[in-house]
Amino acid sequence: MSNNRIINIATIAYLAFLLIILAIFGYTPTNDTDGYLEYAQVCLHQGEAYPCSTLIKGTPFIWNIGSINLIVFSLWLFGSFYPILVLMCICKALTAWLIAKIAQYISNDKIAIATLFMYIQYPNNWGQSTTLLSEIPMIFLALLSLYILLSKNKVYTLILSGVIMAWANWFRPIAVLFIISLFIYILLFQRKEIWKKNIPFLIGCGSMLILFGTECYHRTGYFVYQCDSFWYNMADDAYSGATPDPHFGEPLFKKGTPRYIENMQDKTCFECREIWKQRCIPWLLNHKMEYLSKIPYRLYYMYQNDIDNMAAFLPNKQKAEDNYIVLPYRNIIQEIGNLSNAQYLALLCTVYYYLILLTALLGGVYVIYKKLWQQGFLPLFIPIFGTLSLVLLVQGETRFKAPYMPFVMMLSAYCIMWINSKLNNYKKKL
Repeated sequence: MSNNRIINIATIAYLAFLLIILAIFGYTPTNDTDGYLEYAQVCLHQGEAYPCSTLIKGTPFIWNIGSINLIVFSLWLFGSFYPILVLMCICKALTAWLIAKIAQYISNDKIAIATLFMYIQYPNNWGQSTTLLSEIPMIFLALLSLYILLSKNKVYTLILSGVIMAWANWFRPIAVLFIISLFIYILLFQRKEIWKKNIPFLIGCGSMLILFGTECYHRTGYFVYQCDSFWYNMADDAYSGATPDPHFGEPLFKKGTPRYIENMQDKTCFECREIWKQRCIPWLLNHKMEYLSKIPYRLYYMYQNDIDNMAAFLPNKQKAEDNYIVLPYRNIIQEIGNLSNAQYLALLCTVYYYLILLTALLGGVYVIYKKLWQQGFLPLFIPIFGTLSLVLLVQGETRFKAPYMPFVMMLSAYCIMWINSKLNNYKKKL
C-alpha cells in the first residue's frame, strides 16, 4: 500500500472516530463558548455580523471574530450550532491529513506517517471537536495555508494561501507567527522564490484583512479585522504584586487593579483598550525585570499538562465552569484506584504528552546534530518562536500551545525514527 493511501485511509478512519465520539459524548460547553453563543444571539437579533454596534459598547474587548460569526451563520441557517460540531470533526481530521502532507513535503514519508499516527492517537485531540472553541478552525486554516504556500507555485494558489491565512487570523490572531516563520524558511531554503512566493501570499492575506476591516467599518464605524484583547490581558499582569498565574476564580475586573474601569459599561471596547494601554505602558517601562521574571513560570504553566479537551469525556457537562479535569499528581500512586474514568483517560493523555515532549527534545537534538536544517527548521522554529512570543506578551493558557503541537510531534517523530534505525542496526549485528 502506498504511503499516500495510508495517510488518506487513516484520515478517513480518524474522521469516523471523531464523529463517533461526538455522537456518544455530545457537546462540551466551555466558559469561552458560552460567551460566543451569547454574543452570537445578540448579533442575530441585531441582524449584523460580529462585532455589531451593540457589542462594541459595554464589552471589554473584541473577541474571536471568526468563531462568533460561524455560530451566527449556523444559527441563522440551521437554527442550531450543532452542524458546526460536525464541521469541527471534519476540520480536525483534515488537520491530521495536512500535518502528514507538510511533514511529507519538508521531510519524508516515514516522518509523515509517524507524525500522523502520533497525532490521531493523542487522547487530547479526541474531544476537541466536541467544543466550539477557535483552535480547530484556526489551526486547520493556518496549516492549509502553509501547505499551499510550500508545495504550490502558481500565482493564484499563492494568493489563495494568503487569503486562507487571513481567515485563520480571523478566528484567532496567528498570522504574524506563520508569516514570519514562512518568510525565514523561504529566505533560507527557497531564496530564488522569495519574491515569487511572498508577494502573492502577502497580497492575498493583506487584501482579505482589508476586506474584513472595511466591512466592519461600514457597519460600525470601526476598522476591525481580528480579535483585540491584548491590553485586556496585559492589564491582568502589569502591576506590582500580580502573580504570574492566570488568576482563575478571581473577579475579572478587580477594584484596585489596572483592569478595573469606573463605569466600564458606558465605554466602548476601544476606549477601554486605550485606558489599559495608558496604565500598562508606564508600569512596563519602569518594571522591566519584574515583568520578565514572570516568563519562566508562564512557560512552565503553558506546558505543564495538555488535558484541556479531556473534559469531553465527563459524564455531566451541563455547566461550563465545571468542565475541567484535575489529576492528583502529588498523590497519584495512592489515588490511582479512586480515579474516575475521565481521570484515567486524562492520566493516559498526560503520560503520552510527557513522552512526546521528551522525544521531541531528543528529536530536536538529533535534527541539530545531523544538521537537518531544511527538514527541521519549521518543526524547531514554530514551537520555539511561537511559545516565546506568547509568554512574553500574555499569560498563556495550557490550550494556547495547540498550534505548535503538530510541529512538536514532528520532532518527536525524528526521535522515534532515529531509535528505530538504531534498533534495526543492533538486530542486524546479532
